Amino acid sequence: RMDHAPPPALPEVCFIGRSNVGKSSLIRALFSLAPEVEVRVSKTPGHTKKMNFFKEGKYFTLVDMPGYGYRAPQDFVEMVEAYLQERHNLKRTFLLVDGVVGLQKTDHIAVDMLEEFGIPYVMVLTKIDRASRGLLLKNVLEIQEFVKESTQGCFPQLFLVSSVEFSGVHLLRCFVAHVTGNLPTVEAS
Repeated sequence: RMDHAPPPALPEVCFIGRSNVGKSSLIRALFSLAPEVEVRVSKTPGHTKKMNFFKEGKYFTLVDMPGYGYRAPQDFVEMVEAYLQERHNLKRTFLLVDGVVGLQKTDHIAVDMLEEFGIPYVMVLTKIDRASRGLLLKNVLEIQEFVKESTQGCFPQLFLVSSVEFSGVHLLRCFVAHVTGNLPTVEAS
């Protein structure tokens, strides 16, 4: 199942989320400063059927998981479980949640899986440009409450991003650099 995965040499971060949550667009936005990384974005949701590995120079690798939910591949769970349990170089998993609709039933499948394996993860709220302020606030508060009450392995800080307006993307990129050990530490004077 993991036969097409590159050798686990570099630190890795992994993105998972529902099929139309905007994973590819966010990955493209994150790598917009790294034009040598080519990210293909499919027009049809549920198009990523296998894991995609994007190597960011000699620094880290970003792994794009197949979307779950709509037309998700049958072996999604097995594939993702195998990856999550076997990749020792996985530094952090990012669970992408649609900012317009908030946490859905299908998202809970991913949450349960991450919690069960004790994998540290971060929630990223996507498409924030499409949600009204009130709706976004409602979803943020609900997710923060859920993270506090019902999760063990989730990072308390929620990342809010828009791949269209690039808001929050730089902060997320810095966080990815930080967890993969690529953020130059500022010397405290």
